[in-house]
Amino acid sequence: ALGSIGTFAAFSWPPALETLVLNLLVVIFTVRALRTLLVLFLAPRVQEMRLLPFGNSMARHLASVLTILVGVYVLATSLSDIYTRVTGGVADNPHALGVSVFMATIALLATYAALFFSFARKARHQGFSLTRSQRLWRMYLSVLAAIAFATLVLDRTALMWTVVLLGLLIPCLMLLRSWVDGAFDRAKAEVHGDDVPPAIIEPEDDESAVLATPLPHPYEIYRPLAQRIVRFVAIFAVGITIALIWDLRVFERATTQTFTGRTTAILIDSAVALLIADLVWVWASTAIDRRLGAYVPPEPGTAPGPEARMATLLPLLRVTLMITLLAMVAMSILSSLGVNIAPILAGAGVVGIAIGFGAQSLVKDVVSGVFFLIDDAFRVGEYVEIDQLRGTVERISIRSLQIRHHRGAIHTLPFGELRHLTNHSRDWVIMKLEFRVPFDTDLNLVKKIIKKVGAKLKENEFYGEGIIETLKSQGVRRMEEFNMVVGVKFMTRPGEQWLVRRDAYMMVRDAFDENGIRMAERNVKVEVANAENLTDAERNAVAAAAQQAAEGPQGPPKAIPDEP
Repeated sequence: ALGSIGTFAAFSWPPALETLVLNLLVVIFTVRALRTLLVLFLAPRVQEMRLLPFGNSMARHLASVLTILVGVYVLATSLSDIYTRVTGGVADNPHALGVSVFMATIALLATYAALFFSFARKARHQGFSLTRSQRLWRMYLSVLAAIAFATLVLDRTALMWTVVLLGLLIPCLMLLRSWVDGAFDRAKAEVHGDDVPPAIIEPEDDESAVLATPLPHPYEIYRPLAQRIVRFVAIFAVGITIALIWDLRVFERATTQTFTGRTTAILIDSAVALLIADLVWVWASTAIDRRLGAYVPPEPGTAPGPEARMATLLPLLRVTLMITLLAMVAMSILSSLGVNIAPILAGAGVVGIAIGFGAQSLVKDVVSGVFFLIDDAFRVGEYVEIDQLRGTVERISIRSLQIRHHRGAIHTLPFGELRHLTNHSRDWVIMKLEFRVPFDTDLNLVKKIIKKVGAKLKENEFYGEGIIETLKSQGVRRMEEFNMVVGVKFMTRPGEQWLVRRDAYMMVRDAFDENGIRMAERNVKVEVANAENLTDAERNAVAAAAQQAAEGPQGPPKAIPDEP
């Protein structure tokens, strides 16, 4: 370029030849600059350096098509400018319009050949056909080129550039989105050296492995934000370019006190407020979704960990952020319209107080919920007991709590009605068992059996790690009328106690049977004088009395309390 400019400036050219050489140099420089940009973004021959996610064939074809389109357009414009300068313009030369139409026709034919015949030739060689989307895009670009050249022939340059910019905006936005995605994927691959493999969960046996969903990459938080910023920059650039083409002087008008100036200023302020709010919302919402997506709910019967607090508070934070941003954008737009928002804010405070007095129950629920969450009284996934209700915390809103009973029913409780709450899913759980054995049972043998059973439970592959303190004999807890009660206790993580208790009962029973220890049973020994002389009615009465004595004054044993 420097050499050509120097050579061009070193000589004195005739006017017609100067116009011809200058236009040809513009054509050459434009095509070379376009090729440089295409090499930067498409890298037609080096896939590893390509910024856009295209294959080799598509990249080469797209580079050829864009080069032909721009080259034909610049050449046609240059030739039209040369002819117009030589002949004195379209208005003074009746033949200039015909020549321009002829050049536009040639340009359209070249465009059609670039869009269709080139790809059709590649398709025949490679054995594939155009998809519907590809045909539609080529038709769209052909129509856009025809409209652009028609406006150029009619000497409507501003309209032509407007049509071209608006028509190419949608495909450019799609290409920019692909470019951002490719840049983020490439950055992730460079950080990890390769694509991030999925997480592996240790298999239960040596024959198979279970694949888990990998955690979202930290870069994913900024991908939507970058897409929004690039999209806004492209739209803003197109808008500013169109304003310059039509000489609208948008920013100058916005400083005037006319109706048009005030309207323009309001639109600019509103657009800036919406843009900032949109960027904040996209970033925050993406970050919250990423954290929630990484949260793995605990398995049924297992207590959630500290990460459940995050899953409890983040949805509420997202709702609060959305309401705050909407209120701030509304206040900003009203302020740009010239509305004094100070009385509105003061009135909103007064109205809020009035609503608070009129809806004390609602305010009580919201405030109580805030303090429950601050105290970390419960989390999503924890098993709680409220009065006579039990269940797993499934959902938390601003004013209420939803718990699901282990049989499927859902209970909704306003925070203001919670007087006390029992959380069964925190830190550890101690469970105590009782075994009734006869009075002549060897207690030292019982203690050894309980110790062996506890060791086996601790080695269990499913819940062994959840046992904090395994089975331990507490000796004789109390003496009853027909037997003595031996106490056993253990400590586990919340949610593991049910499985441990189930297996502990079964294994202790079997161990007692193997060592000749039988479980005590309530029995009554009845001695009746002259039993051989009793009638059938008297025998039935004696049996009924014995049965009543065996069952005791409280009747038969009651059902086990309802629990998971």
